[in-house]
Amino acid sequence: MKLLSNALAVILAIVGVTVLAAAVVLICRYYQTRIAPSEVPEPPQQLATAAVQPAHGRFETSLTYTCLASPTGEATSTITWDDAWFALDSNTYNHELARAAAVLSALAYAESNYYQASYDCPPYMEDALTALGFDEVSTESYRYRSEIVDQVLNVFTQEEDSVAYTIARKRLDEGAGATRSVILVSVRGSYGAEWVSNLYVGEQGTAPHEELAVRACEALEAEADRVREAPDLEALLEAHGNHAGYTDGAAEIMEAVRPWIAASHERGDAVTLLVVGHSRGGAIANIVAAQADDELAGAKDDPTWEEGALGLGTGDAVMAYTFASPATTVSQDAHDARYGNIFNIVNPSDIVPYLPLSAWGYGRYGEDRFLPAVDDAGFDEAYSEMCARFEQAVGAESPYDPADARTVQAVIAEASRLVPTADAFLTPQGVASVIGACATNVDPIRILYGHYPSTYIAWMQAIEEEGLRGQHT
Repeated sequence: MKLLSNALAVILAIVGVTVLAAAVVLICRYYQTRIAPSEVPEPPQQLATAAVQPAHGRFETSLTYTCLASPTGEATSTITWDDAWFALDSNTYNHELARAAAVLSALAYAESNYYQASYDCPPYMEDALTALGFDEVSTESYRYRSEIVDQVLNVFTQEEDSVAYTIARKRLDEGAGATRSVILVSVRGSYGAEWVSNLYVGEQGTAPHEELAVRACEALEAEADRVREAPDLEALLEAHGNHAGYTDGAAEIMEAVRPWIAASHERGDAVTLLVVGHSRGGAIANIVAAQADDELAGAKDDPTWEEGALGLGTGDAVMAYTFASPATTVSQDAHDARYGNIFNIVNPSDIVPYLPLSAWGYGRYGEDRFLPAVDDAGFDEAYSEMCARFEQAVGAESPYDPADARTVQAVIAEASRLVPTADAFLTPQGVASVIGACATNVDPIRILYGHYPSTYIAWMQAIEEEGLRGQHT
């Protein structure tokens, strides 16, 4: 008995020391994020090779990004880039641009590796954007949001709604003395503790909007002469029935992008805002783009319009391409013509874009385009090409099974029947019902193969625009 007691005491002592050590690490990290410089500095703001001028016009280039399915941990995709895209109608779907956006969305994950002190990884995003001719790039938001300890700390500080993103600028000469700044925002998807924000469905996210509006107004107070009055901004943010888990991230990005837009305007440039993202990053991109569209509509329709949170105006444009985005809003106007420049790519075998449930009133801003489904005519040929593209980029066979689309639809139908409203989900019985429906039908590892960025990239490379089906959720 004494031996058992001694052993138990030793175990408790070890646990206590471990917990104490973890607490000390978290506390130190907390204060480091507030007062100290990052362990990993932001990559230098210069071209990778000074002798190389920024690429312009139309060209092809190969971009490397991290990939879980790859034996080497990396994948490489060749894309076409064309500066002329940004002189075209943003409401017209552009498949080449969508292909590029899919890779840029994957790169948003890859950049996290650079900001982990324990890894010696290249700045994937900076390298890719240099190849595309962007000569101003900021990935500052990745600091303290890429290490495991940062994600654990976010749970304790209730900052799991944080987001990492890249902002970049490429200046184009449109002729006759006109210039345009293409400002790219690539938003990282769920990373570490951030996945928790996907669960915040609540009552249309209205309560978080109040705090969100206050934060936005405070951040913009220094530029009060360039921003509308705070009550108007608050009303603007509350008016959308947006998913509560994504609005904090969207507001942070809006605050960060505004100075870039203002600087371009001060140089006399019109602005095209290109917003991309995968998964949670796609959801946040969807909301940011919708907000931008609301501003452009206001500037176009109201001669007395004052600048909104982003500072966009007449002559500016928005283009948005999202991949695997969850539903973002209960707004009845989500498919209004003003959002016709937002294109959401959905894999029918991916369960994530079907959540939160459409039965609860959720959808996405803009237009949904669906990748080929297993029961579509001509699917086998398209799937064979997709597998070839996947193996070429990743160096391994595609692990995803397109037949999972049937499972996804069965699970969504059952969950909608058992939990018909969002309020019903926010009960112990509702949670248990959804978990039960998923546990009975879904292999969580297998079903996520259809969610991989590399799966979306391979499909986009394998098909032309005609291979996508368009419909609203």
